[in-house]
Amino acid sequence: MPSAADRKAGWRKAWLPALPAALVVPILLLLARPGDASFWAVPQLKAPVTIAVQAEPTTLSRIGSSRFGELIWRGGLIVGAEHPAFGGFSGLAVSADGARLLAVSDRGLWWRTRLRHDGKGLLAGLARESILAPVLSSRGRPLAGFWRDAEALAPFDARRLDGPLLVAFERRVRLALYDWGERKARARARYLFLPVPIHRARENGEIESIARFWNGPLAGHILGVIEKGRAKNGARRAFLWKDREVIPFFIESQGRFRITDAAVLPDGSGFLTLERRITKSFTKPPAFSIRLFRADAVRKGALLKGAVLMQATWPMQAIDNMEGLALYERGEELRLLLISDDNFNRGLQSTLLFEFALPKTRLRALLKALADAGRSETATD
Repeated sequence: MPSAADRKAGWRKAWLPALPAALVVPILLLLARPGDASFWAVPQLKAPVTIAVQAEPTTLSRIGSSRFGELIWRGGLIVGAEHPAFGGFSGLAVSADGARLLAVSDRGLWWRTRLRHDGKGLLAGLARESILAPVLSSRGRPLAGFWRDAEALAPFDARRLDGPLLVAFERRVRLALYDWGERKARARARYLFLPVPIHRARENGEIESIARFWNGPLAGHILGVIEKGRAKNGARRAFLWKDREVIPFFIESQGRFRITDAAVLPDGSGFLTLERRITKSFTKPPAFSIRLFRADAVRKGALLKGAVLMQATWPMQAIDNMEGLALYERGEELRLLLISDDNFNRGLQSTLLFEFALPKTRLRALLKALADAGRSETATD
């Protein structure tokens, strides 16, 4: 019998391009909401478990392209596991050398694994065995019910996975710090300040993006973006804070795209956003976009436009519900890792890992172009 990853890979590679138009709307509907496995149906782990995973190579382009906007394709995987709690990953972090990956799921689980790259530096596979473990509360207990809804993950400082990590939660909105570097999956939550407007955002759309600057002009500040809803100026609402001093600003909206994650450049000179479009009205096909912003453009009331690095649209590109973004450096390239949330729609959606590269020379040129263009302006809510 083929593995779960084989079945998913076969469906994506063989059937998706040939789907009749009559099936597109039902598929978009399923992509736009969680699967039949609810918070209550997905097993709540009490302790870490070792699981076997299957990782099959996949491509983004159906016509063999290796360049997407400013980014260069560096490999992709379609990942599956028989364990019923595997999936739903929405937050992502990676070690500084790009060898270790950590994700959080919206069912309150850590997923820890190792990445394998081939001789050309392309993402080629994962360790055969990896770990699923419950995210713990401040009392050391596995999270339960809607308290499990972890949506964003970010390193607290330059130690990456060898230091503390930030985790943002929706529904029961909060921001927690986990001492992952010392205690790994045994780490307990230590709750941190989160700006009041994030708490008051629309349910299940409060915060899916969290990042922290440890270098550059914004060193020590945390970045958070509200997923659902817009300001009066039509822009997405974002916040930068250090301790309890909050700087509200705005990110220009790209139509129906919602910001699902953010990641800070290693030198702190800017940040990237991962944005997803899945509309319930079916007027636009699913898509994702990545934008670049300068850190020194952030100030109170500023409207940031940024620069689009790439955009991928289904069905021309074999994408899914892309939600997690992490960065690391490999030689003279900035590497971007993306992960999809399969919503536990088994057989229809997949857990995808994509890797892209942006040459550092081109990154510096893009940041300079943004500075020269002065792509920020004052806005009021």
